[in-house]
Amino acid sequence: MQPIVTKSIKNKTAVVFIAGSAGELDWLLPILNHLLDKNFNIKILFLSRHSLRSVRENSMCNRFINQKNNKIETVFCGGGFFEKIEYFAYISYRIFLKLNLKRIFIIKHLYLIFDSLFKFFFLKKIPKDILQCPAKKHLFFSEFPSLRRPRDLWIKKKFKNSLFFYFPHSPHIYSEDLDENYQEPPSINFHKNSYLLMGHPKDYSAINDGRELENSSLEKVFVGHPKFSDNWLSGLKKKAKNFQITFNDRRKVNILILSRGYGSYFNRDSHVKLVESTVKTIEHLIPEYNILVKKHPRETSSHWNKLSEHSSSIQIKNDHILELATKADFVISFWGSGSMDCFLLGVPVIEYWDPIKNNKQQVFERGSYTTIYRKLGIVLSSNSEKDLRNNILKLLDKGFKSDSQGMHAHFNDLISRSNNWDKKFNEILSAHKLIGN
Repeated sequence: MQPIVTKSIKNKTAVVFIAGSAGELDWLLPILNHLLDKNFNIKILFLSRHSLRSVRENSMCNRFINQKNNKIETVFCGGGFFEKIEYFAYISYRIFLKLNLKRIFIIKHLYLIFDSLFKFFFLKKIPKDILQCPAKKHLFFSEFPSLRRPRDLWIKKKFKNSLFFYFPHSPHIYSEDLDENYQEPPSINFHKNSYLLMGHPKDYSAINDGRELENSSLEKVFVGHPKFSDNWLSGLKKKAKNFQITFNDRRKVNILILSRGYGSYFNRDSHVKLVESTVKTIEHLIPEYNILVKKHPRETSSHWNKLSEHSSSIQIKNDHILELATKADFVISFWGSGSMDCFLLGVPVIEYWDPIKNNKQQVFERGSYTTIYRKLGIVLSSNSEKDLRNNILKLLDKGFKSDSQGMHAHFNDLISRSNNWDKKFNEILSAHKLIGN
């Protein structure tokens, strides 16, 4: 991406920091689209090479940043030196806080010198037209882990009149006990300028670290997930339905695979076995098929690449999950939040994952492990190759019809909140006189 010459600010401005992957921008897309309608300028700042590459490889996100709209600007801040500065600033900040080094006079002042240097290099990457208007009321968006980073303090000190929004990097369900009681504030405190946007109060209970997330200056607002709203999905639901009714006229069955690469959740051998057993089962049951593979954003090395080189029936896709789901008869997920996207479009999802064997971030229940998506009642459970085979046969018998009868009430509540996200968001903007009542 070429450096962009920024223009003078005539309208309200929203600044978005993208640090990790396309998932962050994906979560924000309905909000940013809404802000464009409200005559905001949007400046998207990529803080790493990986985040920029991830967005470029996601067709929906890439179309958004490259649309012909002079209200959208993208700025690449990453690069080896900048990313090292970010890393060392974060590490030194966490060590300084954890060891309470401010008690030691010399170390405290040495840290403040280094912090000032890190801050200087970071702010040099911020568009000049933003820096020249620190008194204006901008909107700043960052994923919520940035609350633990020193750059969050630097920005807040520089732009004291602005509003700061923190959001999850995906619509993941953080809560494990879907039946627990929760208390939600009866109203939003509009006197604050920092807002944590979360899907559900139970999610906040699960991730609350008792530190930055519990800070009384951070107002918690539970808006569901904007991309799950009927307004955002209506056109995609129609496309999915129109594709499904053509099933009897098509020679091939389209199967979408939501993949996961090896790493912290399972090893390379397990990844290869999962991929190969999936293909083998499909080949045995469905003579004519297309396999559309959506790799995880961090799945840089994948066995799918090798298989796709030798089979024209296996295609690796960079399209958004929602777009791919409109062209699929059913989905096989290697455990991930994309299952919710597909389910909401009426496409049946088989979750091929063994939560007992691969139990990191799985839900412990009744002496064993399950997944949050099984608890929500939106996927067919397949711990083994045999389970996968049986579930595919069930879908074949039903003509690939989705079933929502077992859906948990928590999911209904989440979707209801998602359908009203804009009302709560508009209340915040209106209270701060950024839009009309």
